[in-house]
Amino acid sequence: MARKNKNESKHDVFVRCISDRLKKLDVCDSDDEYACISETIASVVSTDDGFIPTEDDLGGASSDLSDYFEDISIDASKILIYSAAYEVWGEDVAHITSSVLNNDDSDRSECSNSQTDITETVDFDNESDDGGEMIGEGECELCEREVKLTRHHLIPKSTWPRMKKRLWNAAPLIESLHSISSQIDNAKSDEKRVELLEKKKVLNEKLEKILGTSDLDYLPTTMTHDNVRTHLTQVCSLCRQCHSAVHRIKSEWELATDYNTMDKLLEVDEITKFGRWASKQKPGKYAI
Repeated sequence: MARKNKNESKHDVFVRCISDRLKKLDVCDSDDEYACISETIASVVSTDDGFIPTEDDLGGASSDLSDYFEDISIDASKILIYSAAYEVWGEDVAHITSSVLNNDDSDRSECSNSQTDITETVDFDNESDDGGEMIGEGECELCEREVKLTRHHLIPKSTWPRMKKRLWNAAPLIESLHSISSQIDNAKSDEKRVELLEKKKVLNEKLEKILGTSDLDYLPTTMTHDNVRTHLTQVCSLCRQCHSAVHRIKSEWELATDYNTMDKLLEVDEITKFGRWASKQKPGKYAI
């Protein structure tokens, strides 16, 4: 079983075990992102040290992991989650994990000493990276240098599980607001326009509470699986230096809710100042 540090609950150890496995895959851009994703996925497990996860708990965590990294199959996600759970709870969850982690002819004891090699199971392509690898050459959208570029997800991947749930919860509000905006544009009287504007204000306040923003300009007009996926996967092209600066200056959640377009990023003084500074620097190893 995983060694537990002082003052660390089994929930915390579970988070750490998930993070360790994800790091072996090299799928995130920073330690903060690994920690955020692992905590989100492990949220199905209570922080109560006496809690033992059920099959539904581990299945839900596996499903969340597969949804987050869409190139990881549900079977590969189960291997990662179930092996982490076995490392933390051992025989207490063996009746759940054995069918996933053991071959038909293998002994359960093999499971406790082996580190499942997920890297052989999962096939990542460049589209699943959040800027860790170069995607081509061209002009950085921040510093405007002609350099090797990385992909910056305008809504960071670490926030996708949280954002996806919030988008679905806000779907009726978003669709109503888009409809009211259209009605306001076509209102035939000032009285009707005032009435609609007041109604829009109330809906905007509700949307702000759910999403952390009421900006309709970047939200889908209707909520479908494809629209949500398209919304979450919007990207821009930044050089490695500018990409790192953006993540250093703003938190993942701030980027997801307040700075999720290139125009909004350029409204941040610290980011634009960095871009101006970077534009005068030699690209070094990132030169074309």
